[in-house]
Amino acid sequence: MVSLLIKLPKIFLIFVSMITNEEQLEKNIEQTKSVLRQYLQEKGFRNTPERYTILEEIYRLDHHFNVDDLYLQMLQKKYHVSKATIYNTIEIFLDAGLIRKHQFDEKNSSSSSYEKSYFDKQHDHLVIYKKDSDKEIEEIIEFCDPRIQTIKESIEQVFGVKIDAHSLYLYGTKKD
Repeated sequence: MVSLLIKLPKIFLIFVSMITNEEQLEKNIEQTKSVLRQYLQEKGFRNTPERYTILEEIYRLDHHFNVDDLYLQMLQKKYHVSKATIYNTIEIFLDAGLIRKHQFDEKNSSSSSYEKSYFDKQHDHLVIYKKDSDKEIEEIIEFCDPRIQTIKESIEQVFGVKIDAHSLYLYGTKKD
């Protein structure tokens, strides 16, 4: 067997990677739409184009979002959807397991953030506050530490339970 190494320009490799990622994104969006379609049918809810548009916008994001930001983003793209529709649709997506809800902001319990969850693996969050601020969030870092899985397995064994999910938030500020 002969191995042939072709040197390609870096920009070409990045472009190929972008195409592959875009194709995968489109497949993922279609799959989540199928999940939503089935969920709506099972629950007897209407199949509205707004719900699918909101779902697609969420699955095109690469970060956490809140309802206000999503609403503004949709307005900028000339989608005619009310904030109330987004709130109601978010509740449907939560129940369908398409998104996950977070309360990162300790000082404002009414401030919720969301993230897509259908294809994402379990992960945890490190919330970093700005220095010398009243808990104003500077950055949110997602991380996955295999030791947490080991701890979960140990807890399952000790208490005779099966853990279906967990949520871990660590809060802090950057060191000087």
